[in-house]
Amino acid sequence: MMLVGMQKQDSIKTLSNYQLDQQARRDDLANMIILHEYPLSMVDDWGFRKFCNTISPSFNIVSRRTIKRDIMKMYEVEKEKSMKMLSKNRSRVAITTDLWTANNQNKG
Repeated sequence: MMLVGMQKQDSIKTLSNYQLDQQARRDDLANMIILHEYPLSMVDDWGFRKFCNTISPSFNIVSRRTIKRDIMKMYEVEKEKSMKMLSKNRSRVAITTDLWTANNQNKG
């Protein structure tokens, strides 16, 4: 537990207890990796771990396997939401995609 100073609208400062929500922070980390397309291995990087420990020593940094599981769970939840939304649609839907090939890797 940590004390956190907060200022209310009437300019009165108060102190309150702050407890880190591990799951919410793990979700934030997974969202950051997804949004910026960072490699999963970044969570194993010594510099990243040191930075996280400096910012919040009580945050337990997860392994790349754990963050991958978290991301896949998030994917399944979002997929289910999308499927429910599409099932409510009474018209047809066309989904297309573009595929590009990197010149230096010959991968699609």
